[in-house]
Amino acid sequence: MKKILGTLLLAGLCFASTALAYPDKDVKVIVPFAPGGGVDVTVRFLGEVAPKYLNGKKLIVENMPGGGAVIGQTAGAKAKPDGYTVLAYTSSVVSNPLQKQTSYTHEDFTPVNMYCFDPEVLVVPAASPFKTLKEFIDASAKQEITMATPGHSTSHHLAAILLEKKFGSKFGYIHSDSASKQVTQLLGGHVESAMMAYGEVTSYVKDGSVRILGLMSDAQFIGAENIPRFSSVGFDLEWGAFRGLAVPKKTPAATVTILSDAFEKMAKDPVFVERMKESGFPIQVYNSKEFSTYLEEVAKVYKELLTTK
Repeated sequence: MKKILGTLLLAGLCFASTALAYPDKDVKVIVPFAPGGGVDVTVRFLGEVAPKYLNGKKLIVENMPGGGAVIGQTAGAKAKPDGYTVLAYTSSVVSNPLQKQTSYTHEDFTPVNMYCFDPEVLVVPAASPFKTLKEFIDASAKQEITMATPGHSTSHHLAAILLEKKFGSKFGYIHSDSASKQVTQLLGGHVESAMMAYGEVTSYVKDGSVRILGLMSDAQFIGAENIPRFSSVGFDLEWGAFRGLAVPKKTPAATVTILSDAFEKMAKDPVFVERMKESGFPIQVYNSKEFSTYLEEVAKVYKELLTTK
């Protein structure tokens, strides 16, 4: 009996030692989008404060764009479940498997932390003939309007699909792999509109390059006080892009807890908070359990939308 207890005690001490030592090297974050978009930028903001909460180790960002984020998400799902490879997790992890051939579903990941909810906005070039949200909605029901998205089945693409379902809008989609490319398409006159996250366009709104016609939330956001809400034209659904982090499903629970605690502290760090505020990205923090619950709710909505559109 003493031998058994001794063995269990030794195993417990080894486990505790391993937990305390993690991480003992840098942690890679796969961003399944090109550099410059909201996901990429905000993950790099986390990276600026990460060593304070990861035993002095860094977050190493690896951009893996392509396939509407499928390439990077596949790599994230297949990564070794040791806590050293984290996926920048967005709604496309949920939506991609519902519309494409993928080797994973959202259930192949364990959510770690959500740090941002960014409301959806409809954006047009500064010189666009559409001056109001109502003008745009009315015109889109009569003629096809070109629409840029950062990828098929992303939350931004789905936002446009919701408009098609609600108002009979007609959009000619131009899918890319990042918000920065959407802006390039808008400014180059290659598309007439884009569905994007609010935080991704604030700098372009400030310099007068683009205009926001509507925002898909009635909540208050800094700098968005005078932006028309979609509820003003009869669209009452709250919609936006969430940004979080996840690891492969078989990652040890103790490792997930350490990561969740660390990322929560990062998201509340004054330096990170200020960087997000300066760039117009709203902060919303969920721990692993809260994020998991939220994702299940999102998955139900997406499944209904994508299987009935």
